Amino acid sequence: MKNILLHPKHKKKIAKDIGVSKQTVDMSLSYVFNSFNAKKIRLLAKELLVEEARKINDVDIIN
Repeated sequence: MKNILLHPKHKKKIAKDIGVSKQTVDMSLSYVFNSFNAKKIRLLAKELLVEEARKINDVDIIN
């Protein structure tokens, strides 16, 4: 089953930015919804996850 895991603070931010409920965000990230908004929510979630990943310093991981 597909599911995008996202921290609750990011879910709250997406819900506020798009103007939908947290439940809509949860169901969109679980691929229950496939509307335009659901696709936009998944795209924003991906962007937030990539942004978080960029914060990780590779040198700190190795040492």
